Amino acid sequence: MNIKQITKKDGSTVYRANIYLGTDKVTGKKVKTTITGRTKKEVKAKARKTIVDFQKNGTTRIKSTSITTYQELANLWWDSYQHTVKPNTQNGIKTLLNRHIIPLFGQYKLDKLTTPLIQSIINKLAEQTNRGDQGAYLHYDKIHALNKRILQYGVTMQALPYNPAREVILPRNTQKANHQKLKYFDNQELKQFLDYLDTLDQTIYRHRYEVTLYKFLLATGCRINEALALHWSDIDLSQSVVHITKTLNHKQEVNSPKSQSSKRDIDISQETVAMLKSYKREQTQEAWKLGRTETVVFSDFINDYPHSRRLRYRLQVHCEKARVPYLGFHCFRHTHASLLLNSGIPYKELQHRLGHSQLSMTMDIYSHLSKENAKKAVSYFETALKNL
Repeated sequence: MNIKQITKKDGSTVYRANIYLGTDKVTGKKVKTTITGRTKKEVKAKARKTIVDFQKNGTTRIKSTSITTYQELANLWWDSYQHTVKPNTQNGIKTLLNRHIIPLFGQYKLDKLTTPLIQSIINKLAEQTNRGDQGAYLHYDKIHALNKRILQYGVTMQALPYNPAREVILPRNTQKANHQKLKYFDNQELKQFLDYLDTLDQTIYRHRYEVTLYKFLLATGCRINEALALHWSDIDLSQSVVHITKTLNHKQEVNSPKSQSSKRDIDISQETVAMLKSYKREQTQEAWKLGRTETVVFSDFINDYPHSRRLRYRLQVHCEKARVPYLGFHCFRHTHASLLLNSGIPYKELQHRLGHSQLSMTMDIYSHLSKENAKKAVSYFETALKNL
């Protein structure tokens, strides 16, 4: 070891040496460092300690992340995950994380989070849900799935030797089967709602706007935020086609649609085309009164794009006046699917129209809505027997 004597500007003397620690096993580079001390003895002592510390750290200068609690692991997972999904998914997962995952598991040390402990927590959630307790979480399967995902990330980060949630058995959810998954208007409710819309004075622009929006959603099966993101350039009235290429997220920002399959062309009827042409003329006149032109189909003339939350209140008011249940905007999409299925549309065509990524998704969601076709099966069976 070559120790040099150094005289500082203030006249004091120190000793300094450059030492070789070894090869970093992570980077493969040679590691050197400089040791300074008041005496040669101190420099030698510091040098020995630095070499020992380097070896204890696994012969690397790369610091490993020390994760000891579930809260730390969840935060680290979120920091990585949030950049891989769109804002709407971010919002949903972050809500699940903060409202359920962290309150249930956040206080535990990772080495104390065992399979029996997690099983008891999931069992308790299932018992509360299946009893129908107030405040119980119906979709506890989502809690289990996200918890398992976070813990698997812990295995990847070498904070855990194995995933204790992988062997947990998810209890049967008896309440989920009783829960009405799809909200849609039956034929009587739909007729009642449409008859009510026809009574509204559409010389009032707000009424014209709302009637057009509701009937457009019913005619296309669009998601509400796909419709609110539409510009007139997205609708080819001469060819009777609506081009869905974007949607709004919860921050009122324009995003690509939910999936690649959600980018689609939707054919519309001549009646819908006529309705849109009439509405466009009315919108142009309203915009002129404000000294502007408008390119957004369902513009509120205030924001870049209208807020679906604000429009929900008006829909609720109309549903009350029409004496039909208020089911939210998504009911128009489900009602659209129900009408088409009962009219005999093939599932493959419905899949494309709704923008589902997989045919199985369309069939799983909507197969039980085709009640009329189910009744026809009986007559088909009887006919087949007669033809034997």
